[in-house]
Amino acid sequence: MGFDINNFLNAESKKEVKSDWKPVKLSVHKLRPAAGKENFYHMDDKEIEETARTIELVGIQQYPVVKPIPGTDEYEIIAGHKRRLAILKLIAEGKTEYEMIPCKIETAEDSIKNRLILIFTNSTQRERTDYEKMQEIKEVRQLLEEWQKDNKIPGKMQNVIADFLGTNKTKIGTLEHIDSKLIEPFKAEFAAGKISTNAANEIAGLDEAAQQVLYDTYKETGSLTAKEVKTVKEPEKPQEQTTEQPKEAETKETPKEPEKAGNEAQDEPQQHITTEPETKITYNAPAPDNTDRASLIINGKINMNKEYNGMRIMYFMEAILSPDLFDSNFWKGWKENTGAKWEYIADYAGLNTPFVFKGSEPEQCTAVLTNEGLEVARLKAGQQALLIYDDLAELIDLMIYTKVIEITEIESDLKYWANRTAKELVSVSNYLTESEIYILQDLMMKCKERAGK
Repeated sequence: MGFDINNFLNAESKKEVKSDWKPVKLSVHKLRPAAGKENFYHMDDKEIEETARTIELVGIQQYPVVKPIPGTDEYEIIAGHKRRLAILKLIAEGKTEYEMIPCKIETAEDSIKNRLILIFTNSTQRERTDYEKMQEIKEVRQLLEEWQKDNKIPGKMQNVIADFLGTNKTKIGTLEHIDSKLIEPFKAEFAAGKISTNAANEIAGLDEAAQQVLYDTYKETGSLTAKEVKTVKEPEKPQEQTTEQPKEAETKETPKEPEKAGNEAQDEPQQHITTEPETKITYNAPAPDNTDRASLIINGKINMNKEYNGMRIMYFMEAILSPDLFDSNFWKGWKENTGAKWEYIADYAGLNTPFVFKGSEPEQCTAVLTNEGLEVARLKAGQQALLIYDDLAELIDLMIYTKVIEITEIESDLKYWANRTAKELVSVSNYLTESEIYILQDLMMKCKERAGK
């Protein structure tokens, strides 16, 4: 029996990670980035800028996870590097009110399990480069070997890692070969996406000296393919063919019987007839899809191409807007709530309703608040996706901020309506019946009594 990922992701583990702790406010200046291995996911300035703007709009919806640095009053970040950089950006802009941020302080006992859960979550929810996958493999191996000291892990380690990360043994072997054999200068190019995985694997098959020579050439040319590396690894093959040619010539010069020579002359045209034409294959790759499906906000607006677990954000927004899912009492409570927003929504777990997605063609859907979040199903398409409560709270806040949802309280102005009604009665008084006049006179007397007139 293979390794069971559910041991790490069962309901009790999720509850433990999500609820069984109290956030502690820490200064962002006391948080230190993890040393190397913890923080191998690439972050660019655009991602940090978008995260900063999101925090500014709706606050931090997911708290950073940190652990104490022994002998200091500082903490090392396990999860939340991008949030830290976004907060530092806001402070640099003069917004010092963001300095103290709520964090989860992790203990040594749950470090391995929670780190594995975090890597598993990242591996299923975000696109990673092969370099990032290589770092995942290395860390998962280290963590599982540490876990194995006190727990039994059945099966071969390479199979366990492949199952854990949802890949195959061949990919694991290739990336581990690159990680262990590729020299650092080439590894940096691989991390930057400047050389392909195939090229990196071919280069890793050379000894260090040959790799360094190849790297010097690469820096001059600026590019390198797997095919070019193969020619460096096997330069002697063309020479072997030329050394064999004289032997073939010697064989052809051997005297032959006259009748055979005549036959050869007759056979010569047949060689041209049987020559096969060269096959040429052209691959027309489709144009790359550069649609941003990861960012929630673009230019201060909700990104309608954003996807949650493969489903467009618009379906979740349509479900949120359904009055049969969230009524006026929910929205009043949302406005008054001072606690964690995801906990407020979770109290409504069990609500479900059908709704119609109003796209180019109306589409029947269902929405259910489960123990984990908002689950939307597209009935005809057969698609189903879950939006976890943290992300659901973030989306609702953003819909309110961008005025997709407006929560207002209508106050009754009795004086205004009394005056307006009295004026309108004057204009239609000629049409009142006798009984209606008596009713109005009775109302007038009661009003005068209350007014002391």
